[in-house]
Amino acid sequence: MKKITMLLAAMAVVVTAFATEPITEQPAGTFKNYNREGQCVIWDYENGFYVAYQEGKVGIVFAEDGQTVYMKNPLMAMSYDTWVKGTLSDDGTTITIPMGQVIYHSPYYDADVILSWGSTSEATINWDTYELEVNYTPDETVEAAVFTIDGETIRLEGTQGAEVLTAEDLAEFAATGLSAIWADNLAWVQTIEWGTKLTEIPAAQPAVPANPEVIEWRDMGNENGYNRLQFNINPVDVEGNPLDIEQGQLSYSVFTDYDELFTFTSDKYGYDFNYQDVTEVPYGQYSYNFSPESIYFYRTNAEGYDRFFEWRIGMQVYYTVNGVRNESEIVYLEVFPEPEPTGVNELNGDKTVASVRYFNMAGQEIAQPNGVAVQVTTYSDGTTSTAKVMK
Repeated sequence: MKKITMLLAAMAVVVTAFATEPITEQPAGTFKNYNREGQCVIWDYENGFYVAYQEGKVGIVFAEDGQTVYMKNPLMAMSYDTWVKGTLSDDGTTITIPMGQVIYHSPYYDADVILSWGSTSEATINWDTYELEVNYTPDETVEAAVFTIDGETIRLEGTQGAEVLTAEDLAEFAATGLSAIWADNLAWVQTIEWGTKLTEIPAAQPAVPANPEVIEWRDMGNENGYNRLQFNINPVDVEGNPLDIEQGQLSYSVFTDYDELFTFTSDKYGYDFNYQDVTEVPYGQYSYNFSPESIYFYRTNAEGYDRFFEWRIGMQVYYTVNGVRNESEIVYLEVFPEPEPTGVNELNGDKTVASVRYFNMAGQEIAQPNGVAVQVTTYSDGTTSTAKVMK
């Protein structure tokens, strides 16, 4: 696709120095969700140039320092799930979002799209080449967009716009507001937005997810000792209502024997998790060793290798919304006969495992055994037991 061209009435623009890559991960802090209202103009090859009403949601994170604010998808028409950084005033009544921040990097053009503030006037379309020429003028005097906070409402200040619905009206079109330009040549990028109003959505408490179904532990019977755990996760709550996966995060963990959390280590599962140790797996994970209904485990029952569980393996499902998480019960599948109680695994009454820690032979705590190690199990009643393990 070719960049939409434009005629610039003014080539000068203030571009504040920011990170060269867009912010794609949600920053730390208090998250609030807002409904978006307002107007915008959009250009696309199917419908041409037209006015649309803003819709959807805007996420805002208020950092713990009381000054830093992050806004997700500041432009409705260019929502790439990226964040821009701003500042909260001392009295908490305004948010300023500096211009020039990268909201999208185009691999096709190897170029960045950045926030801009400016005005448009007159637009013409060449319907033969589908090129749009707009007199868009970046305003170099506006270094930041200003949002005012009034209770649960946030408004973008200093904008104005006129209705335009057909190509015949383009010559009379005019608007001032938040927009986007290409960083390399300052060319306008198909939208400008005005009258933006954000209304806070009360934080929802996540539902309790339904228990998973752990179906089968299957010995694959090959020389590497691969085994497969089959399961089913139904994305509903305990009452059977569908979970809003788009607004929340659904994930699961694997447990063994006495509620011991299993770690998918980077040496064996690095391909699946960007070479990091992981104890929580996203719902629907599909990669080398995972599908939405199964997990392959390495060398767990091959001759000469110790099993990583004695008699049962289980799963627990988590549902997280706005940083608040609810969990299902741990559902187990008994694969081998339950062993006789020992000093390590004897549980009496309400006594359950609170934590399991590992130490090497030098007494240093380690994340997971690698060879001979000492396992220290702490129970809910405060008692502990130790055992030498080899993995």
